[in-house]
Amino acid sequence: MNPPDSPAAPAPPLSRAEPRAAPPAQRRTHLALAILFGVALLLHFRLAILNWDSGFLVGHEFRQTHTAIITFYLDKENRFSLHYTTPLFGKPWSVPLEFPLYEWSVVLVSRALHLPHFEAARGVSLACFYLALPAVYLLLGSLGLAGPRRLLALTLTLVCPVYIFYSRTFLMESMVLMFSIWFLAAFVRALRERRAGWLVLGALAGAAAGLIKSTVFFAWLLPAALYGAWCLWGSLRPWTGWKPVARTIAWGLGVAVVPCAATTWWVKYTDAIKIHHPSAHIFSSRELTEGSFGLYSLAARFAPAVWKQMMVCWQVAIMWPWLIAVLVLGGAVCFRRYRWHILGAAGLFMFPQVLFPYAYGGQDYYFYSCTVFLTVAFGYVLLGVLESRLPAWLRWPIVVVPLAAMLACYRGYYYQGQIVWSNGGWGLTDALRVLTPADSVIVVSGADWAPMIPYYAQRKALMIRNGLQYDPKYLARAFSDLDDENVSALVMVNDERTDRALVERAANHFNLDPAPTFSCQFADVYVNLFFRDQVVMALTKNNNFNQVRLEAKPGQAVAIAEEARAVTPGIAGPMFPMISPVPSRIHFAFGYSCYQVDGATVLSIHPDSDIWVPAPAGATRIRWDIGILAGAYERAGPVTNGVEFIIEGEAPDGTRRLIFHRLLDPAGNPSDRGPQHIDLPYRGRPGEALVFETRPNGAYSFDWAYLRRLEVK
Repeated sequence: MNPPDSPAAPAPPLSRAEPRAAPPAQRRTHLALAILFGVALLLHFRLAILNWDSGFLVGHEFRQTHTAIITFYLDKENRFSLHYTTPLFGKPWSVPLEFPLYEWSVVLVSRALHLPHFEAARGVSLACFYLALPAVYLLLGSLGLAGPRRLLALTLTLVCPVYIFYSRTFLMESMVLMFSIWFLAAFVRALRERRAGWLVLGALAGAAAGLIKSTVFFAWLLPAALYGAWCLWGSLRPWTGWKPVARTIAWGLGVAVVPCAATTWWVKYTDAIKIHHPSAHIFSSRELTEGSFGLYSLAARFAPAVWKQMMVCWQVAIMWPWLIAVLVLGGAVCFRRYRWHILGAAGLFMFPQVLFPYAYGGQDYYFYSCTVFLTVAFGYVLLGVLESRLPAWLRWPIVVVPLAAMLACYRGYYYQGQIVWSNGGWGLTDALRVLTPADSVIVVSGADWAPMIPYYAQRKALMIRNGLQYDPKYLARAFSDLDDENVSALVMVNDERTDRALVERAANHFNLDPAPTFSCQFADVYVNLFFRDQVVMALTKNNNFNQVRLEAKPGQAVAIAEEARAVTPGIAGPMFPMISPVPSRIHFAFGYSCYQVDGATVLSIHPDSDIWVPAPAGATRIRWDIGILAGAYERAGPVTNGVEFIIEGEAPDGTRRLIFHRLLDPAGNPSDRGPQHIDLPYRGRPGEALVFETRPNGAYSFDWAYLRRLEVK
């Protein structure tokens, strides 16, 4: 193949070779290859849709649920923005990692076809994989292969385990692979044919690939660079002036500049956000390349443990490593015509593994980005077999060997997980989803930042990354950042279940049950005290959550703190909708509870109750609607002897002044029966908080006082 602008290459591109009548044997071979491709395509589709409606995101569930929970909140919040919600690391919620084109596509498909997100995601992923195949076909044509002969590499790609399994997952791998292959195909065509359409396609596809996942795009940027350098060398030899050189450079840069610029911009844009986050800074490009990817680690590239794990990934994602070596090395030795095609394609397969050894050594789905290079190498090996002098009865069995080997490896690993039908999650996540408020936040420790619990529970989360549970400065900031959120539960996982210091700190800050409310085999859950009794009642009445055990006993009161408890605005808002502004501190001697009176939700303020409300600047009035339940004084036998309702102003130094006092005695004074409306003029003092109190008039029996509305303005 001669580069463009070379005197020896005035002819059209190699993919447009003059058609010639093929001999009968070759036509039979081409027909067999077409049939084999058709069978592989049908088989791939059949295996890819196996358990399509299973909500269990099997296969690197850690990574799939990360993409899935971003998609869930993108749809829920209708937030098609670059500052999308990543609800895993606490506040600030926006921690953009990849460009959200995949997530946007999933939401749009889900809305258009009324599909659950996981089915829409599988549809998008599978469609992207199939749309990548024509680009591979075009690239093989640029290498001089006739149409039917290109199908052999595509057939191998279709039966490769990593492309069967991960083409149907909630991952962006197939989308970024599709854009990357089209970038390379358009790059080659643009340099050969010098058409603006190919330039535009290559620039857009490359930009999309780089934005979505730069580590995958880098795997395809190398062959583009190599082809560009080869074309440039062809423009220099023989020397005919600077014009051919300038044209080659202009066309190459015309395709590559936009993708590289877009990738660089996105990395800098997201790094500026991530490096200031208290825990998500580990996802900055510097942290990832130096740590998680091993880009700058020479030792990682020669570490036996890394390559041992890499071989495990080869066997899972492709086939047995020894057979890969036999095919590549044997093909290079035996078929000189295709030697450099085989070695070159195999080298491109190895390049990203050497570049990012830690990433590829520990995560088999990373091989989705580069294994197509290896299947192309296999394709050339099998073409050499079909063109060899071996007996016809032996050639096709040899061709079938790698196909059968890949299907056997798929059945031995991926298939075993894929046939398990499950909605995903556990009884624990079902309980969190059903029993905690829908817009609440959970705190999880002991699971690092694995998103499975928050995803299946459909809750935003503060995932306390491993090690940070011992960092008081981080915890103070992370907890304070959630003060305007309704934190409904703390989930302690595995070994973290014994970390009483963290439990006590979280319980005090977020008003949580100091003892486990319910648990499962691997986790304890501490529920917010405001609705802890409701959770206990629900689990006592009907516990349909698999392996969930109720730890708190029905009717068992939570130990009441003698001192008042601070309450964050995020928790106080949904718990005290009848109070404005929301309380900053509370104390209920008999616990928090609400009930209905005359169709309205009221707050129980049985003595002794104390509610601290910060007085807004410039406030002039206090409105307090209160009462005592009729059953407290209309019942037969002993009745209430009244309740004192008190308002005091508390200065920053703790001193108090009396603002209002009234005794309601509905049993002895008929005018005190029913709802009571208190409307007071108020002149506040700097920094003053108002304390609304109830006290018994001697005894506590039947003092069923309630608060219907409280407003300071």
